[in-house]
Amino acid sequence: ERITDLDKLLRKQKWKVFERLRQHLYAQYPNEETKAWIRELIVERKTYDQFPHSYEFQQMIRAACDHFKENLLTRAERSRIFDTILSGPSHDFHRRQFAPFASVLFGKYKTYFQKLDKEANDPISDEDYPPFEPKSGWVSNRSPYSPEELANLTDEKLLACINEWEKADELYREDEFVEINIEALANVFQTVFMESIIPDTNRLSFWMQNRENIKRPIYVRMIIDIMQEQVNKKNFDHLDEWLAFCEWVLTHPDQNHEGDHRGSEESRENPDWSNARRAVCDFIGVCTKEGIDVPLTVQGQLGRLLERLCTQYERRLDENIPVMLDPYDSLTEGINNTRSLALQELVNFSFWLRRRDSECEFSELTTILEKRFTQEGEVPHLTLPEYAILGRLFPWILNLNKTWAIRHKSNFFPQNALPKWIAAFENLIGDSKPSTTTFKILQEDFGFALQHLSDFKNRKPFGEEPINVLGEHLFTSYLWDLYPLEGDGSLLEQYYQWTDNNPEYLGNLFKYIGHQLSNSGKDLDQNLKEKIMKYCEWRIDQKRPTELRHFTVWLQAECLDAEWRLNVYSKVLDICEVENSGFHFKTLCEMLPNHTTKVIECFLKLTEQVKKDNFYIQSEEAKTILKAGRESSDEDARHMAKRALDNLLKSGIFVLPDLDD
Repeated sequence: ERITDLDKLLRKQKWKVFERLRQHLYAQYPNEETKAWIRELIVERKTYDQFPHSYEFQQMIRAACDHFKENLLTRAERSRIFDTILSGPSHDFHRRQFAPFASVLFGKYKTYFQKLDKEANDPISDEDYPPFEPKSGWVSNRSPYSPEELANLTDEKLLACINEWEKADELYREDEFVEINIEALANVFQTVFMESIIPDTNRLSFWMQNRENIKRPIYVRMIIDIMQEQVNKKNFDHLDEWLAFCEWVLTHPDQNHEGDHRGSEESRENPDWSNARRAVCDFIGVCTKEGIDVPLTVQGQLGRLLERLCTQYERRLDENIPVMLDPYDSLTEGINNTRSLALQELVNFSFWLRRRDSECEFSELTTILEKRFTQEGEVPHLTLPEYAILGRLFPWILNLNKTWAIRHKSNFFPQNALPKWIAAFENLIGDSKPSTTTFKILQEDFGFALQHLSDFKNRKPFGEEPINVLGEHLFTSYLWDLYPLEGDGSLLEQYYQWTDNNPEYLGNLFKYIGHQLSNSGKDLDQNLKEKIMKYCEWRIDQKRPTELRHFTVWLQAECLDAEWRLNVYSKVLDICEVENSGFHFKTLCEMLPNHTTKVIECFLKLTEQVKKDNFYIQSEEAKTILKAGRESSDEDARHMAKRALDNLLKSGIFVLPDLDD
């Protein structure tokens, strides 16, 4: 009895699902009441040749055709639809499009469909149709008012407009791909604020004084974005007002919304201030950026803003709602949450103070961090993302106040809370270069890391694996004489004791060192050379193919003596097959003039690998090496070159007729 009211209600809704509901209901109840609505949907569709029928649409056609027969559509209407289908892409497509009309097909259309259906392997079912009709195109937002229209409003009317305008029940769209919404209106408002309000002192005062009356946080965020832009341009005329505006923003807490009552920055009734709060954090970052030179007189205001940002409740952090669900990365979470990012801005603020006043004591930094460490304030516990940020920042805090940082190092790296310690330590080593000062202060933590490598192994941070980075830091610390290579106190030896049972990590450090040496040029401190060669010989003695196979990278390190590299390479080739890379053949050719016999010796051992495992050897380099061996005055070199050639010929990979005797 109420089908007309129901149909009107469904038609008012903007989402596609409500149109699908209409089609579903029409399929269930084909009668004289629904007939006109069914005809409307069928006749007005223009894309029979482009997209397959959607699931509910084809059900509606089939049910209506079976029920109304020839009375549903005129012959002319059917011919137009069927001809459109025939202009579609394929026979299978035609069959699927004709199937719902099967009971009202006629003439050539009926004959063609029956032929297709007979030739098909499977009958057509409802499941052969997609759940909705696909459409494509760029979706764009549009404001309900132009910049000119908003600019012509008085400030009172403009305030009323942004507070009151919102999506109404009816659809505010001109077509399928243009939506008129608050976000677009906010962008236009931002343009007006920048071009018409900022230059006018009276208008700006109105908005600063009436900030409490701005009901939707999205417009507040837009205003702060304009403030950032002004500071970037070194326009500080209204800086005190802007900082007061930001303090007001932070009086709005990041609320924990319960159930389905989720907040939104576009809502008046249930506003979400998290984006506006983040904008305040970003504004502070602009103020303290090097080269902007914001006056030192605003130190107190910036400090108060940072204290609030670093100590107030934040829903995602305190309710453990990750931004990145998989894989979880504490640093990414830290960067994408305001309170944890504010810790980074606190350090930037401290460096800003140092640039303006070299005698500054950085009391804001130490006071705020101590408050967080001692769990004072409304937020009792530091979260994993905050520890990730603090670990990353520790070297910078050392630079600012070394004595204080050393005294509180256990607060930055709490060994009694392993997940928090890992979050801090892995981001310390992952984001900072090895440092003598940092290593000496945290040497106990490096040892603690070696006791818990298996806990690092299962973590999936972005970037390089923490276990690999730890090895790189430990090797550099060995080069700096911070501990011996072997024996008691050797953290590097402890690292290898663990990686011996974890072959996926065994070769990473050896290969990393080779790449560093290859990129170091020809000059290297003699003491470092001796330490590096001692390390390499130690690894040779372990005879671990998993790492030694990467010595081809070391071979290209011009900072190390060529004779030493070739001797080590020869030993490696006795132990294992090396990494199959063409670069080392070029290096061997470069060494030929001064080290012919040793190069031929290494090349002979490489050809033994060809026989074993189809090891690829580049033809031109091979010819160069064999020619040098054949022409050498050293009998051993000539003999080894002949054996190498025999190996290549027997392998069948390529032949060198110009070298045959």
